[in-house]
Amino acid sequence: MFVPPRLRVFFVSILCIGLLQACANQPDTEVASTASDARVSLAGQWQFQIDPYKRASDEQWWQEQTDTSNWDKIAVPGVWDTYDRYSDYMGDAWYRTEFIADKSWHAQQVRLVFDSVYHDAEVWLNGQYLGENKLGFMAFDFDVSNHLRLGSNNTLIVKANNRFRRGAVWNWGGIRRPVYLDIRPQTHISKVYVNAQPNLATGSAKINLKAFLANLSEKPVSVTADFSVMRDGELVAHYPGEKALTIAAGESAELEKQQVLAAEKVALWHFNHPNLYHIKTTLRIDGEAVHQHKDRFGIRKVEVKDRKFYLNGEQVRLVGLNMVPEDRFDGNALPLSRIKEDVDLLKTLNANFARLSGPALPKEYLDYLDEVGFLVVEEVALWGKDSLVDPDHPLPKEWLERLVSDNYNHPSVVARSVGNEIGDLTKNPKVMEYVEGAIKHAKELDPSRLAVYISYSADYQKDDPSRFSDIVMFNKYNDHEERLKVVDSYYPEKPIFFSEIGTRLDGVDPNESVLDVEALMGPLRNYPYLIGTSHFAFNDYRSTWYDEKPSWTTDFSQNRAWGVLTSYRNKKRSFTKLQKFYSPLEVFDLDSRSGQTLIHIRSRSLDSFPAYTMQGYRVVWQAFNDQGESQAIGQFSLPSLKPGDTAPSYTLPYSGDYATLKVSLLAPKGYVAHEIRHDKRIAPAARISSTHVSIDTIRVHFERSPLAREYQLIATAADGKVIEGKATINSFAEVSGLEPQAEYDLQLIAINDAGKSQFSDTPVKVSTAPNELPPIIWATEGKRDAFHIGFSVDKQDFGFEIQYGLEPGEYSHKHIIQTRGATRVPAIKAGATHYFQLRRLITGTIDSDWSPSHKVVLQGLDGLLPPENTLALTTETGLLIQLTPVRSATGYRIEATSQDGETLTMDSSLAYSPYITVDGAQWKNVNDLRIATLNEQGQLGEFSSVQSVTGSK
Repeated sequence: MFVPPRLRVFFVSILCIGLLQACANQPDTEVASTASDARVSLAGQWQFQIDPYKRASDEQWWQEQTDTSNWDKIAVPGVWDTYDRYSDYMGDAWYRTEFIADKSWHAQQVRLVFDSVYHDAEVWLNGQYLGENKLGFMAFDFDVSNHLRLGSNNTLIVKANNRFRRGAVWNWGGIRRPVYLDIRPQTHISKVYVNAQPNLATGSAKINLKAFLANLSEKPVSVTADFSVMRDGELVAHYPGEKALTIAAGESAELEKQQVLAAEKVALWHFNHPNLYHIKTTLRIDGEAVHQHKDRFGIRKVEVKDRKFYLNGEQVRLVGLNMVPEDRFDGNALPLSRIKEDVDLLKTLNANFARLSGPALPKEYLDYLDEVGFLVVEEVALWGKDSLVDPDHPLPKEWLERLVSDNYNHPSVVARSVGNEIGDLTKNPKVMEYVEGAIKHAKELDPSRLAVYISYSADYQKDDPSRFSDIVMFNKYNDHEERLKVVDSYYPEKPIFFSEIGTRLDGVDPNESVLDVEALMGPLRNYPYLIGTSHFAFNDYRSTWYDEKPSWTTDFSQNRAWGVLTSYRNKKRSFTKLQKFYSPLEVFDLDSRSGQTLIHIRSRSLDSFPAYTMQGYRVVWQAFNDQGESQAIGQFSLPSLKPGDTAPSYTLPYSGDYATLKVSLLAPKGYVAHEIRHDKRIAPAARISSTHVSIDTIRVHFERSPLAREYQLIATAADGKVIEGKATINSFAEVSGLEPQAEYDLQLIAINDAGKSQFSDTPVKVSTAPNELPPIIWATEGKRDAFHIGFSVDKQDFGFEIQYGLEPGEYSHKHIIQTRGATRVPAIKAGATHYFQLRRLITGTIDSDWSPSHKVVLQGLDGLLPPENTLALTTETGLLIQLTPVRSATGYRIEATSQDGETLTMDSSLAYSPYITVDGAQWKNVNDLRIATLNEQGQLGEFSSVQSVTGSK
């Protein structure tokens, strides 16, 4: 939270250096619930009205008596662009809601908090103007203690404007993050800064604490503050308050303490071992606890020296991806389940360091990065030719200060950028002064983190703002090796990181991915001063950017296809390519030449990237039969591997027959980091479920075949001519270049490494016709009161028609949309299963055929279903649970009964990893092992049993 200088602040510093654990036996008194913070969510359906003609000023829409009977209703948090009727709207939009203020708040401070409104916002409460915010990705708040009608109704009105747009990204409009009332005592802790730096020589850690205190009462108060540090629920240390501090009425104060945590209490935070500590700060008046503040932090050390990057004293070479944090169903109001899915997929790609997003990430995002381990550069997102690139402009300075204030304690944040691609002196003549001053200010605000600038001009502008940056962070989309050498010649003393690297768009169709990862980044591994790369991008995103280069022009669906994932999170071919390239293993092979199956493993050396010590990794192998069913499984732990180390060869302890063998490298938290497989037998043929034709093309949909990796459609004409379609990873296949109104025999071939499936004795007979193919349904997602559809768009499409109902084939509702690429369909019945079809409305021809019928399951009131395909393997440290992740999950609860009859419970925050590690010897021989899914609201669904298997070792 950014605390503006509304109150005169005086500084009180109490330095006390000593062993923190010496006081660990001191009491840790809990604060009474009446003195703890309370949060009242204002989420829900708000009234909504756009104002394209600026009527609001004349009609005074901020007044309570304004007639809102004809206003719409939309969800908060959310963005209006996900509703078809507002999908392209840009300008002012007004929100209104009402709430009751509790009488008990009369002696409290009540803050009205907006975690983000895009982009400009103005706020009124009960007709009174509270203020504005012009930093649309940042949180802001107002003290409304003296504006509330306690015990009665209050009217809150917000005007949002999304006119502001950065680059090629979509300017999603609205109240995109949570809104809530934060209630706390008048004398309270506003925030606590924790700067935890390890002493790598002794193993101890210096903990610098700074508590920001406020006294909003009408009397001076004498306070003390004590700090409790915990890890994994256990008290690590307690530091009691000593000398009392007097805070005058209406004033603020800062209380600073410096402590040392002994080596045996220190567990370092690392991207593969994200050890977190909790700190609980208690404020007392006359010994009585009046307020408590809780937060998390990590102990880690980041250094740049000798053109190398060090984490906790180890030289590492790192890899990452950039992302635009949005999707086509939620815009940039991503729910926690999507945030977790994205981060889990980033970790599966072995990403560990990036300027992940230019715009500030929400707290929930950074919290999860802290939990799973990721080094991130956050940014004051100036871009291109920008009037804010001015050392005298106050807004970038405020932006930076709010970033530091909001995110000071996140161990994932290791650097701050003061701008992106603003260095061209012909466009921003004041950029040198701005970057120099901003980086200096960043280091003054937080000397524990690196301060950087993201450049596009470092290779053609010898005097570039990069000279002020701790690392030359460099974006480039062509001639990477050549341009890297130029930057090296300009900055021979600095390490270089490709903060964005790419070439061309990668295709909206997952099968049409063109990214050649090895050609793009392989040669760069030979330059030791390059500490790593970050591919642009993780995901496709909505855009209307049309470029002079066809390879950079956005698709008609408005999905800008830079990603290795689509806007709907379908994996492209490039996903597995990048995962393998970013693997910490240089060698991961199966060798059956001796008659036994051996697994060979060698880590990448520091002459390559990524490169770091691999600790806590394990390998899981699994054999499958012809039906794709698991028939044997096992796991083993890898020894610690320093860069370039070779692990002992491992002999697979399984001599039975199998159709496919899959071997997975698991990162310490359970993410699949690298996967190899051996197909011994050809996959069974896939079954065609529907066909569609045009004048020269046939498309089929099919049920996937066990063991298949790809599929291919083959058409045979009456004269025996064979036309082969392109191999595909999609759930549909096409063959083109056919004769009009001709009959063909169709064969759908399943493909794996053992070869292609055999032709069926009874091929499907289909004739081409002057029809139009339906749109491709890329994805669906059910919410509580609506469902979303992601679909393809062609050049001539001017609209789409949808029909839907509650029974298959019975479509009671129908309407036309003109949105492109995605639509939100209101539910006929909340929580019910829906069925739909979609067709194209095409300029200059007939309407297309209807798509195959699709089923969408909406979210019900009883929580999410438990995961399927669950197995539990006993490991050296506990259990390894295999599962199929559940869509919209935010985590899982695992329960069991110990040998002593005790109920064991463990919550996993991982949502989209196919493996969960459960540590603890008490889990090794449990009974009644079961698992349930947690949803967005933290609601627990029903439990299902987990089968325990005896894995071969």
